[in-house]
Amino acid sequence: MGRLQIAPQALVCKNTIIEGDVQIGNGTVVHVGASILAKNGPIIIGSNNIISERATIINNHAHPLTIGDDNLIETDSRVEGRGMGHRNTVGARGIIAGTSTLGNNCVVGAACTTDLAENVPDNTVLFGCPQARRVRADGNSDHLFMHKKHLEYIHEMLPRYNHIIEAE
Repeated sequence: MGRLQIAPQALVCKNTIIEGDVQIGNGTVVHVGASILAKNGPIIIGSNNIISERATIINNHAHPLTIGDDNLIETDSRVEGRGMGHRNTVGARGIIAGTSTLGNNCVVGAACTTDLAENVPDNTVLFGCPQARRVRADGNSDHLFMHKKHLEYIHEMLPRYNHIIEAE
């Protein structure tokens, strides 16, 4: 049995699946039906992240899987690599695969996947079908403003309609 640590300002819905050693940072939101599975190593989730419905974060490796701050992990996405930096978006059904890492200010578009052992550099966007890549020219300047507004709304509304796990 693992250890779950939830920071005081985090919101974690009761009907999520959390296994193993997991730390959830201040302000982070874990929606209904998300799975956070620390199978072989711990999972450390930073502050002000949004982990959407049916998203899966799984650590099958002995090393910690670390997720930075201000990330958006959208519905049905999967994070199983070594981790990610700050201000990233993993779109619906996006996958960070194998032992990959995601830098800062990256976007893994809807249904896009990293290579199995890839270190995705800062400001990279994976998009389209067939999948393509480019470097962001805007530096993700709007992300933080919109992310903050999204978090404020969720922190107000989520506890009204869902049961929340109390922080320790």
